[in-house]
Amino acid sequence: MGLNLYNAMKALLNQPFENLTISKRKKTGNVINVHLGCKILLLEFREIVYLQGDGNYTYVYTTQGKRYLISKTMKAIQQILNAGFLRIHKSYMINPMHLLARINPDRVVLNGGKQLPIARRRILEIQETLAGEYLNVG
Repeated sequence: MGLNLYNAMKALLNQPFENLTISKRKKTGNVINVHLGCKILLLEFREIVYLQGDGNYTYVYTTQGKRYLISKTMKAIQQILNAGFLRIHKSYMINPMHLLARINPDRVVLNGGKQLPIARRRILEIQETLAGEYLNVG
């Protein structure tokens, strides 16, 4: 029985991976992998508008208006991307490239009109970061 199992596994491993396709985009810069069934989609940091954490999972929202679920924490994704995302809240991290405005001290508006909260303890830090780099905040 062991020999039959071995031969069956060998036959399976020698077959081409017909169901597995990998995105043909070149891996440039900061990229995260999103598993979609048998496919792997490579998302570059500039395509990501914001991330929403939900425990050990993270939703990734893209410029195309799509949402992907990744089984990693936001902290892990932040380390992978290493692209200057701003942690504005326990549950949200934004890509400053897609930041349109800051309304009130505790909200930001992103491309597409999405409004996200800024945590009270992060308001000053975000204000200082945005004032010098991204927006005319004062």
